[in-house]
Amino acid sequence: MNLRRFLPLGGAKAAKGNAVDSRAESLAARKSGIARGLAAPRLKHFDSNSESLLALSIDQHSLGRSRLELYRFLRDQVPILNSVIWTWVRLCASPYEYQIVSTVDEATERRISDIIHALDCRVYRNGLMQLGGFRELLLQCFESLFTDGSVCGEIQLTPSKRQVDRFLIADMRTIEIESEGEAYSLYQRHGERRTRLNPRTMFYYGLNSQPGDPRGISLLKAIPFVARVEQALVSDMHRAMRSAGYQRIHVKITPPEKLPGEADSDYINRANNYFDNTVGMMRDFGPDVNPVTWDDVKIEYVGPSARSSSNNAWYLNHKSMIEDICAGTHLAPFMLGYAYGTTHNWAEFKYELVQRQVLTVQNAAASLLNWIANIELALQGINAEVRFSFENRAHVGLTDRAAAQKTQIENIIKLLDNELITREQAQRELERIR
Repeated sequence: MNLRRFLPLGGAKAAKGNAVDSRAESLAARKSGIARGLAAPRLKHFDSNSESLLALSIDQHSLGRSRLELYRFLRDQVPILNSVIWTWVRLCASPYEYQIVSTVDEATERRISDIIHALDCRVYRNGLMQLGGFRELLLQCFESLFTDGSVCGEIQLTPSKRQVDRFLIADMRTIEIESEGEAYSLYQRHGERRTRLNPRTMFYYGLNSQPGDPRGISLLKAIPFVARVEQALVSDMHRAMRSAGYQRIHVKITPPEKLPGEADSDYINRANNYFDNTVGMMRDFGPDVNPVTWDDVKIEYVGPSARSSSNNAWYLNHKSMIEDICAGTHLAPFMLGYAYGTTHNWAEFKYELVQRQVLTVQNAAASLLNWIANIELALQGINAEVRFSFENRAHVGLTDRAAAQKTQIENIIKLLDNELITREQAQRELERIR
């Protein structure tokens, strides 16, 4: 994790005595309020009872749970949908850094760095694997966000209430939202028990949520029908290929003519022996040996006559289904491993478009990290805040971007030299394009 100090433009001014007292009182009140608000965590570990999969009921919670079960089934069983979720999660969980947005001395800056590092080691823990921290937390959050359409979790303190213990992610199948006038309340259901969650400790974000419905929309909501058609097409291809099979050799043997005066039994034995000898020859010769027979033996191929045309038709139909799925999930086929002859310029344009969409989702993740980290700093007695940001610089088109950045910098320098902008404005413009 990179530490980059944020220096306000114009320099820092010395704080007056009354300002110091005010900041100290504000910090004490903030720390006390946070400790009271986070004192009683209510969120429990998620329940993954496999016996209730796809159970339908007339109540809204069961219908919503069944819908989430469908999305998870599609993600786990349909290859292209699994690739869609995997790609979106890894695109959004890019490297990150934080800035200190308050004026602090070097000793405080080092202490903040140590606190954030310690928080990163314990904020998200997996008891089965030796990994965790903010990066694993982001992967789990984005997985829930894109599959279920929302992510919900609770921040929990240590028993001493002096630091953040962990951030616990909820299973969205157990979360309910209830409208209470202009506000909403979160509940967690375990069987028949329904618990209201503490709003001060909870973080909730719905993907593309609506003003009257904060639940969020799954990335897979628009494509179950198309995915079903695509899978039916694959199933039909499998059945057709199994029925037609591959081209095989068909050996036709003309029965020998019956000799004059030959008994029926002798003719039958001679014909059967000739048949058996020919079959034995066809079984025994290797791939580099050619059969030699009389002209009464014909070797033909058995298989579909228009195999290439049927394969092309299936390919085109399947391609159209893949493109519909990609359109519904805001990706391009080449980003999921499909090579459909996309040009280099189109691929760069589409990737840039996806990166702009990634930024909108990362803003919510940055808010989560800011919230957790700033609560930790307040509990540690530090009157400062940090701001997280994601690094999304791609490794394609570096030359073009470097040339564009050079032109922007040169224009800013010319404006400053001609006194058309102030030095502070120039610094802000340079910070914006960096």
